[in-house]
Amino acid sequence: METRTEALKKLDSFNFDFMLNNSVIRCDNCKLCDEKSDLVKNEHWFKIFCYQFVRNVQTLYEIINSRHDLRERRCNTLNYWIHDRVTNFYNKSGIKVQNVDIISELLKVWEHMKSSKYEKQTYICELHKSEQSKNLEEMKRKKIMFDYCENYNTLKSLLTKPYYSNCNIYYDYFRDSVHEFSKIAKVHNEQCFSINNCFRFCKNYDPEDLLNNSKCKVVEISKDKKEYIQKEECEASKVEAVSQAISKTKEVKISEFTFSDNRAIILILLSLWGVFLTFLFLYKMTPFRSWISNKIGKRKIMRDHFNEQSDDETLNADYECMDKNMQNAGYNISYNTEWNT
Repeated sequence: METRTEALKKLDSFNFDFMLNNSVIRCDNCKLCDEKSDLVKNEHWFKIFCYQFVRNVQTLYEIINSRHDLRERRCNTLNYWIHDRVTNFYNKSGIKVQNVDIISELLKVWEHMKSSKYEKQTYICELHKSEQSKNLEEMKRKKIMFDYCENYNTLKSLLTKPYYSNCNIYYDYFRDSVHEFSKIAKVHNEQCFSINNCFRFCKNYDPEDLLNNSKCKVVEISKDKKEYIQKEECEASKVEAVSQAISKTKEVKISEFTFSDNRAIILILLSLWGVFLTFLFLYKMTPFRSWISNKIGKRKIMRDHFNEQSDDETLNADYECMDKNMQNAGYNISYNTEWNT
């Protein structure tokens, strides 16, 4: 997307203002600044200003030679540019002008250019003398009205197309222009009627009602920064925002977890059970299990063997006791007489 400046260059008056303040690249008569100005020709700040002035005069005549209807407007704009630059920059920026009338120095250069190069022109742009600089505010008012009347039809074309890139820039510019023009025309109505091609705007400031009939209406999103968005984009953004808000999952507030919570006891028991199962798994899967089984098995065998030996010793003791008793005891056997028969 083009920048605001690049987009507004489609307006002739804005483009001319832009060229007036541009840096000097090509200048056929800039040497006159060094030849015709005696008092400040060696001052760097004056050379820059004078070079721009000479280049702007050249640009002015290139335009008005093909657009005769713009002669007066472009000449007034050049005059305003000169006096505005001297009054609001060079006289206030702390530059030491050494009590030199800067405009008088420029007029020396201009007179030579007029006599040598533009003498045969059918229209000669006359520059205001230095003592007329007190009318700077009047010059500014006239320029604003000139520009508004000139740009109206161009802006109408740009704002009533079904779709045009950067139309929000033009709508913003037009809205500011209408507001500024209406304030001036209301107070200085006679001056408005005296300007060519401004007659129909002096009473009805927006005869085509472009602010309401524009295909590209905008919504202000930042008053301080003068930022705007197209109305269609604004409506689309609102619909998208609403749909996102509806589909957005509501946040569930989770209470703070503490060890006094019943859930903590459950988690602890589950953790202990998990530890037990882990040790059991390791016991079954590692050689440590076989070693323990062998140890336990050996102990069982030894215990059983010990019990068997204990039983044998008890029996032997009983037998020995019985033999001794039998040896020591007398025989008590009854005699049966029937045996002899």
